[in-house]
Amino acid sequence: MRKYEVLIFATGAITLALEVLASRIMTPYFGVSLYIWSGILSITLTFLAIGYRWGGHLSAKLSRQALEVFILATPIASAIAMGLAALLYPVIFPALSQVNLIFGSFVGATLLLALPLIALSAMNPLLIGYQRTEEAEGDSGAGRIFFISTVGSVAGVLLTAFIFIPNLTNFRAVLLLSVVLCLASLVLVFFAGTLPNSDKKKLIIASLIVALACGSISAAKKNYLKLISGLSTHQKSYKVVAEYTSMFGNIKVAEVRQKDGTGGMERIFVQDGLIQNRTNEKNKSLSIYTYVLEALARSFEPDAKDAVILGLGAGAVPANFKKIGMGVAVVEINPSALKAATEHFGFDPTGIDVHLEDARTFVRRCQGNFDIVVVDLFLGDNIPDYLLTKEFFADVRRCIREGGSLVMNAFFDDNNENNNKRLLATVGSAFPKLFLAGIEGGNIFIVATAGATPKRLLVPTSEIPAKVVNFVRHAMSKARRVPPRFYSDAKPVSDDHNIFSVLYADANMLERQFLARGVPADILVN
Repeated sequence: MRKYEVLIFATGAITLALEVLASRIMTPYFGVSLYIWSGILSITLTFLAIGYRWGGHLSAKLSRQALEVFILATPIASAIAMGLAALLYPVIFPALSQVNLIFGSFVGATLLLALPLIALSAMNPLLIGYQRTEEAEGDSGAGRIFFISTVGSVAGVLLTAFIFIPNLTNFRAVLLLSVVLCLASLVLVFFAGTLPNSDKKKLIIASLIVALACGSISAAKKNYLKLISGLSTHQKSYKVVAEYTSMFGNIKVAEVRQKDGTGGMERIFVQDGLIQNRTNEKNKSLSIYTYVLEALARSFEPDAKDAVILGLGAGAVPANFKKIGMGVAVVEINPSALKAATEHFGFDPTGIDVHLEDARTFVRRCQGNFDIVVVDLFLGDNIPDYLLTKEFFADVRRCIREGGSLVMNAFFDDNNENNNKRLLATVGSAFPKLFLAGIEGGNIFIVATAGATPKRLLVPTSEIPAKVVNFVRHAMSKARRVPPRFYSDAKPVSDDHNIFSVLYADANMLERQFLARGVPADILVN
């Protein structure tokens, strides 16, 4: 009987591993809002409860031999469900994301988690029933079994966070878990001495077939996703040339061309479904924010000697600052972003002080070191909320020399001005002067400073590609001072009560729908 406790440990680990992976799988389609996480957690608990109840019902009805068959067959059934989910979600999730993001996330979580969790959670009461005899006393080992399962769950979270996610795509990680379940069941069949040979033979064949099928799907991932993408109505063709897995999100580099052959090739930097930069064949940025951030920084700080850029992306912004002779530092939490920028976007870190750490910890110890701080910290759908508090901006203010400026690539809610006032009030709690630039419905840029207001705004055009120069000019033409009275009635957001994830949830979900609609499966599937 103790041999099956190994299986309980494994199924406990896979249960939590699957939950963590589900959140990562769903991010490109449904985002990372509080609503989405609520859906994942509630779906997880619902189907765990159903599995416990179903397993308890079976353990009371079945004979000891039948229970042993179920204990060995249930992991295989769960593996089948996980393999089918991996096949189906790239096809179904894009459509779900366009219906309603909250509804879609609940249905999506159900597709990924329902059947596997029911099967895996049923294992605990099944083993308790198997261990129960007429002479048994106490809890029939229930406490021990749930202890082992819970310890397995802890191991599953740690293995997923520190091994699976940094080294495997989420698509393949789910299929690997399916193979592990099948192999665990296969090994234990040979130690099930009381089972008839006919039952053993069926279990062996089933576990081998399912393991082989899941392994084959994993091996054919690239071709399968290309097949699905080929069925889309997108006017552009996408070719993934590199993929980087990490604890901070999945990064893909893709080459994009018009299907009709017109225009040149674009290269895109995609993180969890969000296109963070576009470049041409010469690694020249085609994203307007690259040039607006530079233009605003040079306008407000024409004599600046050095700048720190919080957030690397494809490396276009620090490369431009370096090119004009500034001393440049970059803070980037994700080493894979640095690798992608260097290998595919022409970023040369030579002469740039690169810090691979969290922006919050960097600015906390930074004391008046820079003339300019550029905040370009998008992750998921928006800037992480812990990088949007008055305490964070107070640290940024201390990082800037007297009279220096903060230039920020921001996200605004087009449908709720009060949310935007909260953001402005939060930045304004650290800086006396705020300016806005950008395009309504697109990129918004905030300049925060205690220094002088420039007499004119610089818009360098010689280095800006023709296809984006008019957008850059338009964004800069909208630059204006924001009077403090505009946001004086809004309360700054603090670390103690950080609600930006709630304030911007609806806007982020609309943005995620747009993103999920704009690219094919081989870009979205992470």
